[in-house]
Amino acid sequence: MSKVFLINVGANKSHAAIARSPIFPDDQFLYISFPSNRKRVLVCPYPPEARPYLRLSKAAQTHLDPDWKGLTYGDYIRHGRAAALGRAVPGDILLFWGLLWRNLDAGWQDFTGEYGWYLIGALRIEEILGDGQTPGDAKRSNAERAAKNVHFYRDVLEAGHRVFVGSKRSSALFPKAVDLEINKDSGLLFRTVTRANGKHLRRNGKIRWYSATRTCRAVWNLEDLDQKARAKIARDVILRKTGYNLLLDIKL
Repeated sequence: MSKVFLINVGANKSHAAIARSPIFPDDQFLYISFPSNRKRVLVCPYPPEARPYLRLSKAAQTHLDPDWKGLTYGDYIRHGRAAALGRAVPGDILLFWGLLWRNLDAGWQDFTGEYGWYLIGALRIEEILGDGQTPGDAKRSNAERAAKNVHFYRDVLEAGHRVFVGSKRSSALFPKAVDLEINKDSGLLFRTVTRANGKHLRRNGKIRWYSATRTCRAVWNLEDLDQKARAKIARDVILRKTGYNLLLDIKL
């Protein structure tokens, strides 16, 4: 039975002065990946549509991951933040969340200063590529997509790197962002996600919500009845907001 991993991505509060992912009045949004000043390693230029939401030079580089066009995600699982992904298998789900800033129109000057944390998309893992593999090791139907992931910057995955190729049928960048409602005691995050030890996550608890969610981990094991119930709550909220079924084809 599948597991659902919760993963934080995109420009965050430390980048607020230079890069922000905008969310518009209708809750549509634009994903802005985080800036990177590393040279020629795991970076590429920002796409043109990101430029209005950056205060960076035209030569600015980014770690563009997930690749929403190709429906792939890469990570370095020897880093503690991502270590749990070393246990992910095909059929598991990567659920992504990030920081979005309210924007009233189409540029940096239109940010209101209001922000929140939202679910933005998901990948159902179809295939995983690891140490020493090349895009050519993927299924023929996946090779071209895999090759475009930034972790294949040397055409071969270095030790500790993984590229997850999502199913085209059951992976998507959501058309609208889904609010985690972190300012409500009964918000979506607190109704569905527990701490790693299974204890309730509280909005004003001793363990702050962002500390309990910063590290990637499997938040729902669908073999566990309680965790499955929590996943269904999230599935229903996402489905109503976006039309995307997080648990499509999974026997519940």
